[in-house]
Amino acid sequence: MEALGIDFAAFLFYLVCFVFLVYVLNTLLFRPVLNTVEQRQRIIRESLTNADQVKDQLARAQQDYDARIAAARQESAQIVGQASERAQLVAQEIETQARANAERIVADARQQTQQEREQMLRGLQGQLANLVVDTASTVVGEKLDRNGHDRLIQNAIADLGRL
Repeated sequence: MEALGIDFAAFLFYLVCFVFLVYVLNTLLFRPVLNTVEQRQRIIRESLTNADQVKDQLARAQQDYDARIAAARQESAQIVGQASERAQLVAQEIETQARANAERIVADARQQTQQEREQMLRGLQGQLANLVVDTASTVVGEKLDRNGHDRLIQNAIADLGRL
């Protein structure tokens, strides 16, 4: 090697230094850096796995939420329908009661009117009978006896009934 101009002792010294430098760099620099890189890769993989799991959980939660919302909407529609039906039934019941009350009031009014009419007719018949007797007494010029008076009243009432 000396013919090439290489000093063997120096070459060996440089070789030992190079190997020592590679060993020191590998031990102190490359291995910790590679370990850190591997740790970061593992953390990234775990984070991606966790992110996928969270995404799946969110999707399931969204589906559960959507199902609950749909059920709540259906239940609220059912409640509204039932309330509407109840309201219609109550309205019909109130209307039926109102009609019954109105019919009762009309019937009572008719009955009261009929009673007042009959009472008024009886009063008019009595007044008319007195007028007929007074008029007949004046026309005949004498007082009628009780039988004649009753007969004259009955005839007048019968004539009025035909009107």
